[in-house]
Amino acid sequence: MSKQTNLDAFLKDVEEQEKQDRDTTGSGEFEERSTLKADRDILYDGYFVESFQSGIAGQFGDNTAVRITSPTGEKQTLWVNGFEEQHFLKFIEKNATDDIALPVKVSFLRTQKTSAAGNVYNSLKIRLDGHGDDVGLELESF
Repeated sequence: MSKQTNLDAFLKDVEEQEKQDRDTTGSGEFEERSTLKADRDILYDGYFVESFQSGIAGQFGDNTAVRITSPTGEKQTLWVNGFEEQHFLKFIEKNATDDIALPVKVSFLRTQKTSAAGNVYNSLKIRLDGHGDDVGLELESF
């Protein structure tokens, strides 16, 4: 058997496996996402947090990319840093200790607070609206 025949047979086997596994594996393709530029003091209700990646170097320090889906199914990335990043990571940490795994359904609000010393800082308020199989099924419906 020539190398080409082996390669053709291999690729045919892989294609057949991909067809069989399509429901349980990702496509391997990059998923397009827009950047959500969330305004302050606006409630963003019913978003799905799918995943996140922390420690991404940026112009003003480290950032976290939060991969979300809007209530209408739009794939987006919300970038947080500074205190907002700390608030997001504390939300994730708290829910992980409650055995809640991603994806989760949330509502969130970006706002500003004033410290006791009079300094203004950014704040991210997050409310857990749902988790578990129901959220996964709702997210898959898009």
